[in-house]
Amino acid sequence: MKDYTNYTTSDLILDDSFRRWVLKNPPDESNFWKEWLTANPGQSENVAIARQFVQNMHQAHELLTEEEIQHELSQLTKAREVKEIAFTPVLNRISWLKQAMAAVVVLGLAGILYYTIQTKLNPPAAYELRKSQWGEALVEIENEGTGQKTVDLPDGSQVTLFPKSRLSYPKAFASAQRAVNLSGGAFFNVTKNPKRPFLVYANELVTKVLGTSFTIRAFDKDAKVEVIVKTGKVSVFSAKEAGAETNAPVLSGLVLTPNQQVVFDRKELNMKKSLVSLPEPIAPETQKAAFTFTNTPVNEAFDKLSNAYGVTIVHDTSVLKNCEISAEFTDESFYEQLDLICKAIDARYGTVDAQIVIYSKGCSTN
Repeated sequence: MKDYTNYTTSDLILDDSFRRWVLKNPPDESNFWKEWLTANPGQSENVAIARQFVQNMHQAHELLTEEEIQHELSQLTKAREVKEIAFTPVLNRISWLKQAMAAVVVLGLAGILYYTIQTKLNPPAAYELRKSQWGEALVEIENEGTGQKTVDLPDGSQVTLFPKSRLSYPKAFASAQRAVNLSGGAFFNVTKNPKRPFLVYANELVTKVLGTSFTIRAFDKDAKVEVIVKTGKVSVFSAKEAGAETNAPVLSGLVLTPNQQVVFDRKELNMKKSLVSLPEPIAPETQKAAFTFTNTPVNEAFDKLSNAYGVTIVHDTSVLKNCEISAEFTDESFYEQLDLICKAIDARYGTVDAQIVIYSKGCSTN
């Protein structure tokens, strides 16, 4: 078996096995290249470029003429600002495979290099790149309308796809995991299955869950990628660092709980975890986080608020042991309730690592 470890884009294009995989996808070739890609993730960009080139050549073989090859080479030469490239006519009316191969040889030094340079300067969207890497028949749903679109997945999970968004996934999920590919925004309500993690690939992030509901916003042209949790827990990884952790039936990485979010800055390449701007009760929608406190210990009030919204409120129970609160909350938001409680006991709060921290000197017993 050949050692493809150091193969370049042009090496892949000229390889018989690689072209059979791209054009015919026979089982033995498909299995080999999928395993090889898994073992050599650093080659994914070369593979994506080579696949696209082979497919384009295949689609255009009947129209390809010597004159067109010369014209294309001329255009590529100008684009690369190369003064001179030798060109020897090699095409006659031969079979399409030989024609395509000859074209690859002719354009290999100019066209492939130019295409590679352009791809690095304007990299293909992560969504398209992953579709190419997965290399199997995928179901693709696109929401071209102005309203939301519901998508039912093979495992019973449901996705609400936002406008101008796309979702692709296998017809049947693998036995070890359930993976989908997202471009745009969507709300996921995932069927619980601890033995088969559910993975959402969206731009530079991978979101892993065992069963929960959450929102992802990952539009190709946006500067940031957001993951917002409604119920349950999710873990978020950089796509480059996910590795084998995505297959494990446990949550690791950056773990988010209800009303928490992570924002990935695509320019600075960093993730920031925080609370959402408007936390919602995690109880069923028919219930409200409504409280009536009558001379209630403030420690108890904080605990009830924390449990209702799934937000950790860090407070020193010994310092607040003499503090009580009398109030009735109905339509107030989480932060409004927090403000009123803190004002009543002359305290303040801050947000640290997606948690609320209460600062207080305590209450007098008089």
